[in-house]
This record gives sequence, structure tokens and C-alpha cells, in this order.
Amino acid sequence: MKAFYIGRMAMLKANDNWAVRVATSGISLLFLLSAALWNGYPIVYSDSSSYLDSGFHLETLVDRPITYGLFIRACSFDGWSLWTVVAAQSFLLAYVIGLSLRSIGIASAWKRCAIIVGTSLLTGLPFMCGQLMTDVFTPILVLTIYLLMFVDDLSRRERMLLFALFLLAFATHMSHIAITLVLLGLSALVRWKWKVFASVTRPWRTFAMILLLAVVGTLAMGVSLAKSKNTFFAGRMAETGILQLFLEEHCANEHYLLCQRLGSIPRSAIDFVWAKDTPLNVYTSRQEMEHELGRIARSSFTEPALLKIYLKTTLSYSAQQLTCFAVGDGNGDFHKGTLLHERVGLFIPSELGAFDDAKQMHPAAFRGPLPLLNRLHVWIMIASLLSIVVLSFAYRSAFGNVPKARLLTLFLFIALVVADSINASLVMVEDRFGLKLSWTVPFIAFALLARAMQRAGSLNPADGS
Repeated sequence: MKAFYIGRMAMLKANDNWAVRVATSGISLLFLLSAALWNGYPIVYSDSSSYLDSGFHLETLVDRPITYGLFIRACSFDGWSLWTVVAAQSFLLAYVIGLSLRSIGIASAWKRCAIIVGTSLLTGLPFMCGQLMTDVFTPILVLTIYLLMFVDDLSRRERMLLFALFLLAFATHMSHIAITLVLLGLSALVRWKWKVFASVTRPWRTFAMILLLAVVGTLAMGVSLAKSKNTFFAGRMAETGILQLFLEEHCANEHYLLCQRLGSIPRSAIDFVWAKDTPLNVYTSRQEMEHELGRIARSSFTEPALLKIYLKTTLSYSAQQLTCFAVGDGNGDFHKGTLLHERVGLFIPSELGAFDDAKQMHPAAFRGPLPLLNRLHVWIMIASLLSIVVLSFAYRSAFGNVPKARLLTLFLFIALVVADSINASLVMVEDRFGLKLSWTVPFIAFALLARAMQRAGSLNPADGS
């Protein structure tokens, strides 16, 4: 108890200067927004249009929750600027990153800032933070679960804020339901089996609170879940060929409207869901479509041959997703005449000129550096993985046991695999999905290096255990 108190006081002392906190927060935010600053405007994706429309018209869309749309409206100050939106989401991510680093004994605000800066320079993290999309809330979700479940030295105010951040992050994307359930289950297992890692006071009360908030978030997403979950999964079935095989076997004896398009179902989830000539045009209403596609999906799980294909493709797609994390995925140019351009002009009229002048609207300027940058990111990823292996052995042999550092490393690796597998197996493989958490690998390498240097030089009185 005395060691904990001394360590806690040392951490607070290292961070009690408000000027240092402001300076390091500003620098961290600047680097997290560096991709948007280079672009000349927040980076956009085709789905950004839907989120703008949802937030400003206060309508829950059929294929996505309203949560991020409301976040955009609130953080843009009702249409004043989209810069404040990407700044706010970057600040929230920097906050939970800072708490996570503090939890493993990195007390200095300058050291935490240096790790964020290094990660920003060497990964695609700024492209995610500076983009008008929900992607940034996946790492926020993951880190809030880690902090709430495993970190003891949080003040009451910090815990309340983290609960609020969890609810916000959870309710921004439907994939967060599965990610949360898996990570919570694994966290409970770790706490039960390896009690050395579990020092949080009243852990099961925390677990119950997170579950309750997850239920609230799921109810908030209920309309979108009810109207689109089977459609997206059917797209995945089409891409793997399972849907075609199922219909070939059953169309002769069972009446499915989709049988009308049996010979023209594309092997692409995007084309199946979004193309103008999509097979989904056979349905007269979304309710009819969801009902039939749900019946098909449930029936397919009862057939052993199709289950083998599900398992094989899930493993294959998950492995593929782990290697896909290139920046620039889906960041096209949205000129006059596109829906996104129209909605920026409608909801953020003062920034339409800046939107048109952004590098993203000039493909050669925007995409020119990206191939080299993506190759660099691959090599950084390889070097980071090797560094983590070396540092992990160094911790054990030279610097002693640091359970929380090992736990954070393990948790983030598991979260990366879980999130990539869920996105790949339930939706599709995309670089944008991999980018959500791939940056955590170099981040872990930086954090372990900083922690190793502290232990080697006895720079920090807290032992981080």
C-alpha cells in the first residue's frame, strides 16, 4: 500500500504543472491532426455524407446509428466548423492513450507526448484521427474497457468520464457490440484466472456497469440494427460464395425472392449491398428484405458443409485483414455534384471553399505520397513487432516483471485480432478497418521502450506493478 501511495504521488507530482499539461496536450493534438492539416481540411469518406445528414436532420439512418451524427453536430457547434469535430475526437483518443501510458508507470507528460508524437509520425494514426468517420472510436472503446477493467489508480472523476466515453464510443458503430462482448468476456477471464493483474476495487460492479451501458448503447442503435444487420451479413455471405451455394440448393424447393437473381449475385459485398443493380432490388421494402435475409442466414448455420466454409473464410479473411492497414482507403475526391459536396455546402457553408481546395479533391496531390507512406508503415510494423519481442525478453531478464505493461501489450494485441476478425468475418476486408488498431503495435513498442529505459535508469520511483 505504501509503495502504491508513493508511486501515485510521484505520478501526480510529475503532472501537476498545468502549463506542461496544456503544452503536451497541444503538441499531441497537433500531430494527431497532422494528416488533416497536410490535407488542408478534415479527411472525408463517402459515409461522411450520411453522418452529416443524420446529425443535422436528426434522423437515424437505416444502416448506421445516429450517435456519430449527433457528435458531429455538437462538436461542429451546429455547423460552424468540421475542424472542431476532428480536434475533439483526437483529444478524446489522446486522453485515453495518456491514461493507459500512466497506468504502466510512464508518469511524465512529456514522455507520453513523445510516444504519441512518435506513433503519429510512423503510423496511419493521424489519417484515422483527422477523418470524419467513426473509426477513431474503436480504439477509444478498447482503451476505456482496459482502463475500467484493469487500472486501479483512477480518480472518481476519471472513472465517471471513462464510463461516459465508453457509452459514446460503443454507440457509434454496430461492430462495437461484438467487440465489447468478446473483450469483456476475456477481461473477466483474466481477472478470475490471473489475479495478479486484477487490482481494481469492486471489479464486478465495474463489469456490471459496462454491461449496463452496453445495453443502453445497443438500444440506442436499435433502429439501425433492426433495419440493416441481416443485409450486411448477406453481403458477406455473397462475397464468400455461401449465399450462392445456399440458394442453388434451396431455390428449387423453397420460395425466396432472391432466387430471381440467383445467376447474377456478385461475389462482392460492396456490389451486393450498394450497386445500382444490386440483387436487393427484388425486395419492395427493407422489412421484407431483412426478414428473408435473416431466414437465409439462420438456415445456412444449420448446414455442416456451409459451416465449414464459414470457418475457413473467417480464418482466411481475418488473417488477410491483419495485413491490410493502408491509409487513403476510400478517400476519393468529392467534387460538385456529389452528395457529400452538397451536404458540406448545406450544413457547413462557411467551409465549402476550404473543402474544395483540400488536397483530397486533387487526387494527384493527395494520393501521390501514399504508396511510399504505406510501404514505410509495413516496415515500421515489422520493426515494431521485432522490438516488442526483444523488449519483452528484456523485461523478464533485466528489468523484472512489469505486469501492467505486459497486460496492456496483451490486451491491445487481442483487441487488434478481435476487431479485425469481427469486421472481416461479419462485413468485409478493408484497409480502413485494419487502420483502426494497427497503430497500436508501434505504440506498444514505444511504450515498452520508454518503460524499459525508466527501469534501467531508475528514473521513476513507481514500479508499475
